[in-house]
Amino acid sequence: MQRRQFIKLTASAGLGASIAPSLAALAAAERSPAVAMPTDFLTIENNHQTWLGRDFWANRLQDWQANSGRIECVQSDESYEVRTVSLLTRELTEAHKPARIRLTVGALQPGKAGFCGLLLGVGAGQLDYRASALAQRFSGAGGGFMATLNSQGELGFQDFSEAKNTLAFESLTRTGASPIGELGDRAVLLDCHIDPVADGRFDVRLMALDAKTEREIGFAVRTDVAPEELMGGVMLVSSTPVKQPGMGWWFKDIATAGDKILAEPSRAEGPVLGCLYSLNQRVMKLTAQFFPLNTDAHPNAQLQLKSASGEWQTRAIAAIEDGFVARFRADDWDASQAVDYRIVIPDAAQYPAFTGQFRQDSASPDELKVGLYSCIIPTAKSLDEGHYNKLIPEERELGRYTPDNIFFPHNELVSNSATHDPDLCLFVGDQYYETYPTRYGRDTPQAKLDTLYRWYLWLWAFRDMTRNRPSIVLVDDHDVLQGNLWGQAGVSGGPKEEDGGFKWDLDLVRMVYRVQCSHNPDAYDPTPINGCIPVYYGSFVYGGVNFAFVEDRKFKTAPDYEPDPQTTSGVLLGTRQEQFLENWANSRPGMPKAIITASMWGSPQTDEKGEPLLDYDANGYPPDGRRRAIALAKKAQAVVLSGDQHLGMLAEQCLDSFDDGVLFFSGPASAAFWQRWFEPAKALDNQRNDDPNTGNFVDTFGNKMRVLAVANPKISHADFQDDNTTWGKFLADRHLKSEGYGLVRFKPAKGEVAFECWPWGANPSRDSQFSGWPYRYKYF
Repeated sequence: MQRRQFIKLTASAGLGASIAPSLAALAAAERSPAVAMPTDFLTIENNHQTWLGRDFWANRLQDWQANSGRIECVQSDESYEVRTVSLLTRELTEAHKPARIRLTVGALQPGKAGFCGLLLGVGAGQLDYRASALAQRFSGAGGGFMATLNSQGELGFQDFSEAKNTLAFESLTRTGASPIGELGDRAVLLDCHIDPVADGRFDVRLMALDAKTEREIGFAVRTDVAPEELMGGVMLVSSTPVKQPGMGWWFKDIATAGDKILAEPSRAEGPVLGCLYSLNQRVMKLTAQFFPLNTDAHPNAQLQLKSASGEWQTRAIAAIEDGFVARFRADDWDASQAVDYRIVIPDAAQYPAFTGQFRQDSASPDELKVGLYSCIIPTAKSLDEGHYNKLIPEERELGRYTPDNIFFPHNELVSNSATHDPDLCLFVGDQYYETYPTRYGRDTPQAKLDTLYRWYLWLWAFRDMTRNRPSIVLVDDHDVLQGNLWGQAGVSGGPKEEDGGFKWDLDLVRMVYRVQCSHNPDAYDPTPINGCIPVYYGSFVYGGVNFAFVEDRKFKTAPDYEPDPQTTSGVLLGTRQEQFLENWANSRPGMPKAIITASMWGSPQTDEKGEPLLDYDANGYPPDGRRRAIALAKKAQAVVLSGDQHLGMLAEQCLDSFDDGVLFFSGPASAAFWQRWFEPAKALDNQRNDDPNTGNFVDTFGNKMRVLAVANPKISHADFQDDNTTWGKFLADRHLKSEGYGLVRFKPAKGEVAFECWPWGANPSRDSQFSGWPYRYKYF
């Protein structure tokens, strides 16, 4: 007998009928319940809407809906197996104690094939509950196992921790039970008992009862289950047959009991997932991001402020708009005091308020700390990728539902960067990628929900930082679901990205700008570009620093591959933004200035031979547009903060010599897949600290620069290229990458700014920054 034992009630003689049940299985079949009938019910939304309720996280948003107190899986197409809903507020602990989970299920399309049930033990106790909430479709390390009922009325268990299911089944008919037979439109009670047995192990019994009579109509048991298989997340499962269309299932009356199950109400989410806000002297702007609720039932939200006497007073009311975001504004804000706020839905006392704090803008002459983040994926590899292969031999086996593959919710990155207590956070683009953690849905009828699914993961990770401090968010190419973006002021030259323009539904693009950028300080000139796509470039003053933020993709012209790259001409920032920077350069003399942009205005990267790499996506192109932008930044005497290139770098971007430029700090990717390197083949002049990867450099567009520090991947470009079997420069193993965040310390009174570059896993109290940092720079 194998270590894993299974019993299954069945009317089919072909399913192991000749195998006699084990003594352990017989004993489990006769065992009395160790836990009383569960009465701790999870709350499902009654409104017909996408958001299921505070106890749940759906994979994906568009695959599920709440409908009159039921959770329904509306996705039953081919290749969408194992749709899941996480029970956020429930978790199987390491305790050698009993548990019980009970729920009612039924078929949405009777007569079609599929199965439903529970997925148990996701993450094996190694994942944050939010990380385990992402499990879906493919099994893999840390995936747990499923207890299921199929459309033929068969109960059983399926391994979800291996790439291939090789489980064996035993057969047992319990006294008084009869085969269910084809399920049809009947409602069935599933009652799952987890029983502790000898040697720290467990039996798992799955019973099916007729929902009307509660007569037992089916039974299955799995004996001798190892404790690590029953630690972690608990999920609902609705699945079609493998590689076939089928049916979706509905669920209701979900309840749990027993000391092995952690019931943690504080993990409930919604209806507000998070808030973003900015302060610009007398102007406050805030967006509240809601889950996809029924806006007919809940059309508005309120912003309430806590008075000095401790009372909550309504400051503003805003509609919940497309993208499920409410936008608030105040033009007479007193930023000299910190103020507590909360977001509530009127006449909806069942929902708790989302709370945060508006920070004081003290304009301290001592120090303003600014966090710099960009380029963040939730998983190392897509969960819709069936088999995980090493991209190069040096990579480790990452598993699927393990900390090596599931980065979300980025606990180490967020907690380590929060240690600095930044006063302002800059998120400069690629908050998500269109193929992570699942396949893209940008060309589907559910494209908005698919995009919000990715956006929600980003906000969920960072919302405890953004709820209590101002932030600026820039939209980059992947945020509008493109691998590259030459925006061309919204004019599309053809179907390919290289033709310029925005390639996906413009209403979707407008939603992206609405949810990501509505809280930013006011645009200098808000006139939309073609397609009524909003424009958000502008400026603000905070903490004694004068900031400008620009859009270096929106007006950029499409690449022209015909002429010499060094002689091509075109638009980078465009006339409108150039005029803005011209005017901004003269504002607030004597105050330190900084420009926030998505990508460095240059192309400091080399190929596997150490030669300058041609990359039209980089903002060294077009060189004349880049030159105008550098000249404007120099006129303002500004430093420039950026991201995008996945390569932490400090470089002076120059004009005619190697000492007439502007200092750029490009923060490292927080978590990305594509890699870039700066590893010159020959020693460059004017190196810093004898670092061979620094010095005077001319990129493929003829742009001059001096590289001062770089955080290259931990494997050289040459070694990577020797072993790379993909078309791109992909790395999944973050131990081979140099990722993290930037921190900029402005000291206005001293006219100084210090740049720091931190690995995501470095504890600032004891660990070091990337080599070459910190770097201190004098404004005046």
